[in-house]
Amino acid sequence: MKKTIIFSLLILLALGASAQRRRRAKTPPAPTPEELAEMARQENYERKLLVTERVTFIDSILLKKNEVMDFLYLGSESGSIATCADFFKAKDKDTLDCTLFRSQLGDKIIYAKPDTCAVLHLYASEMIGQKWSEPVMLPGLEDTLSQNYPFMLSDGTTLYYASKGEESLGGYDIFMTRWDSDSQRFFKPENIGMPFNSKANDYLYLVDEYNQLGWFVTDRGQSADTVCVYCFIPNETRKIYDTSTMGRDTLVALANISSIRDTWTDQEHVKEGLTRLATLRNKSQKTTKSHFHFIVNDRITYTTISQFRHEESRKLAGKWQKMVEERNQTYEELEGLRRQYSMAKPENKAKLAARILPLEQKYEKLIADVYALEKEIRTFEQR
Repeated sequence: MKKTIIFSLLILLALGASAQRRRRAKTPPAPTPEELAEMARQENYERKLLVTERVTFIDSILLKKNEVMDFLYLGSESGSIATCADFFKAKDKDTLDCTLFRSQLGDKIIYAKPDTCAVLHLYASEMIGQKWSEPVMLPGLEDTLSQNYPFMLSDGTTLYYASKGEESLGGYDIFMTRWDSDSQRFFKPENIGMPFNSKANDYLYLVDEYNQLGWFVTDRGQSADTVCVYCFIPNETRKIYDTSTMGRDTLVALANISSIRDTWTDQEHVKEGLTRLATLRNKSQKTTKSHFHFIVNDRITYTTISQFRHEESRKLAGKWQKMVEERNQTYEELEGLRRQYSMAKPENKAKLAARILPLEQKYEKLIADVYALEKEIRTFEQR
């Protein structure tokens, strides 16, 4: 009898151990650090999606990344932007992707600069006499990494820039901060959210307060070296979409700016914005039309065809200049047709669309041809 009891207990213990092993076997493995990071990014995305800002986008254009600076029509009242390589005539290759903001009066600059570990931070410098002061890292932003693309509003306190910080949805995100005059430091930066930020790289957020227009650049949904430049009408106060009246798919499409026309809830508002954009663009083009500007490398920029050292380069440069003019004229014609289409009656849209499509194809080809010719010229000139 005693043996039977002991034997039964042994069986029960064995069964319990077997069940415990099965339970342990079914327990999923702990997530890896990479998986935890992705889960955190997704949670961040979902939070920001629910408070997507309602913004009216009036224009967009696809460009090669190195052409972006030529298509940001910022009025002089809002300061200016440039690459650090152009501004400083820099020889250091680490500055090639760094950008610089210069105030309206031209006496202050904020720009990205690599530290000793090649990590980008934002620095400021002021014009003292005829020289720029020793650059100082922006106080309050020392711990944020990969800072670039600065822009300051005319109030002199509100700063926008791009960073790959912890709060980023992915790649570069656009952040905003303000100067605290009491502590003499910038406040903790805030991610400005969707639709300006995405899981791709989003940067170069600019606002022309005088002309009530804004721009930003993104590579979301684009191939390598291609970006989209969006023009929008800035809100005086932040407005968000009413998520109770729309499905998730609609909200995601608006957050991703799948169609700028979906943001055109006020046609008169759009029409006025397009008029301001056309005026600013024409003014900018008239100012720069007569200037020849060809970047050979990070040290050399030519302003006349005669500066090219080789005869073959000079011939190609003449061809390049005409091609750039054709590209710009094609763009203006295309923009005019797009504006006509946006305000046309339904019965006239088909005819306009038939004219727009081949012009878009021509414009895209000209962009590619200009880019290829630039590479060919540089190859000849740097032999």
